[in-house]
Amino acid sequence: MTAGPVGPVARERRPTLYFLREIRSFAPVHLDTEVDMTRVGALRAAALAEGRRSSWLSYVLFAAGRALAAHPEANAAIGGRVRRPKVARFASVNGKFTIDHTTNGQRVVLSAIVPDLQTAGLEEIQRQVDHYTGGDADGLPEFAGARLLRRLPWVLGEAAYRSRVRPLRGRAAAIGTVAVTSLSHRAVDGFHSVGGTTVTIGLGRIADRPVVRDGAVTVAPVMRLNLTFDHRVIDGAEAADLLTDLKRLLEEFEDAPARRGGTNDVGELKQFVLAHTRGQKVAGHEEVLARIRDDADGEGSWAAEWTRSAKRLELDGKLLDACRHYSMARFPFVDGAARRRALDETVRTFDEWRRGDPDIERLEVELPNGRVAAWATGMSDGVRRPLLIVSGGIVTVKEQWGPTLAAIRRLGMAGIVTEMPGVGENTLPYDRDAWRMLPGLLDHVADRADVADSYTLALSFSGHLALRAALDDRRIRAVLTAGAPVSGFFTDREWQAALPRITVDTLAHLMDRKPDAALEELREWALRPEQLAALDVPVRYVACARDEIIPRSDVSLLRTHVRDFRSLVHDDVHGAPAHSVETQLWLIRSLLGIRGGNVPTALAIDLLYRLARLRGGAAG
Repeated sequence: MTAGPVGPVARERRPTLYFLREIRSFAPVHLDTEVDMTRVGALRAAALAEGRRSSWLSYVLFAAGRALAAHPEANAAIGGRVRRPKVARFASVNGKFTIDHTTNGQRVVLSAIVPDLQTAGLEEIQRQVDHYTGGDADGLPEFAGARLLRRLPWVLGEAAYRSRVRPLRGRAAAIGTVAVTSLSHRAVDGFHSVGGTTVTIGLGRIADRPVVRDGAVTVAPVMRLNLTFDHRVIDGAEAADLLTDLKRLLEEFEDAPARRGGTNDVGELKQFVLAHTRGQKVAGHEEVLARIRDDADGEGSWAAEWTRSAKRLELDGKLLDACRHYSMARFPFVDGAARRRALDETVRTFDEWRRGDPDIERLEVELPNGRVAAWATGMSDGVRRPLLIVSGGIVTVKEQWGPTLAAIRRLGMAGIVTEMPGVGENTLPYDRDAWRMLPGLLDHVADRADVADSYTLALSFSGHLALRAALDDRRIRAVLTAGAPVSGFFTDREWQAALPRITVDTLAHLMDRKPDAALEELREWALRPEQLAALDVPVRYVACARDEIIPRSDVSLLRTHVRDFRSLVHDDVHGAPAHSVETQLWLIRSLLGIRGGNVPTALAIDLLYRLARLRGGAAG
């Protein structure tokens, strides 16, 4: 028999070969069971009737996140030398799923990561699955790493892949902590695979099969569920318990634990708090979120669990970490005694922590409509430095930004961290004139800082205030912001109808209005194109392509009308929880670029930013 043509392996398959070489040390053991998918099927049908599509994969990812959170021994990875192996256990469940993709005529497998499955809601998981499966895989930034591996020579490609996936500290972000792979779209009843994680879940097709219910045989949609585990990390008994729990979670599927009352939807709280816990490095947030069942009172509630964790940290002498946890207990706003106590404790613990730095002081500024409290630095030695004002959005208290004060000093600037009207200790009303708070702060420190050379790092809704203030106050030399509303957010009723409940409720609370009345009043706050065209200061903006709060039209409006406008766009949701490091470095780099000078620092920040972008792209 004559052999066919022989040639090198296609470049498109190189990442797969690198992966297979890395998993040779696995000790796989295989288990399987059958799952009655009647409950999930009914939920899918009901969602479809309401115009929402949910894939079978998303339900399995949701259940896998809860199951792995209940089995932390399995949410782990092994590495190190053969004779001295090490195991890393991860607080967060990151789910990897596989995607069938054709590129340059070659059919290949890609993988994508859905982070924080243990707290993610079904809709958020589905959004991310749709993003990866419905997007152009050859252009998505998350797959830039895979594209790079195809181009590199074999030796360099293999070394690059190995450097990305071998370190235990970065394993969860690189390849996830659990893998889910499916061939259910074909006539495959079941299959076992090694996905590079301690546990890999394989999905077969869903087919009508006989089942026994109440002693009678009936027909139900049944899925073969396969689980492969690495015997080096866990044993068969643990894996069997995990598979049993996963089967139960699917057969008795619930999108969120039942609420026992309370102001907020706990699923939304868990989803939207991640931008804050990650960006501000809130230690141990995954463990706290896993314990929270509702937003009522007592054990298992939002405020109680965050407060319990804060008290333990305070007893250990970790005042700043305790402060951060108290601030999360208050999130998103004070709606009762428990959150009021949490706010008071946030201020108290930060005040105790900052006493270790004699250059951090408390400011209390009386303005015509109320009082603004702030923390300040760089004003105690009689030198009038350029001023940077830092503020967050409608759910962020000033203490969350307090640690940035030391960084501001290192930039040779004076700094103020504060909060929006109605947030935390700020008693000003959040209304159409709320922007006047910023000129009021500048007036208050005019004799101690060079306020004629002032800059605002105003994130989210405070970015809107900064843009408006910069129109009237020439002392503001630049506006740096992320996720700030501009116009469409305030006026687009169709967009407002789809806003997360937590956003609308928080706005209504700050404005002391009912939700519908608050949204109606906001219409008058939109910045007009001629106002944006009149801005003669640089504006730097971090946007998110999948922002569920700020419409894309707001960024487009800035890009069209602001004379000096630059933006960074993340493929992420509001707050860019998966890109917090890149956001911070880009904003600092932008500030240094606008101010000029300090070349060594600017070069160092630029290098760190580029490395962060490269590292973020290598996950694909």
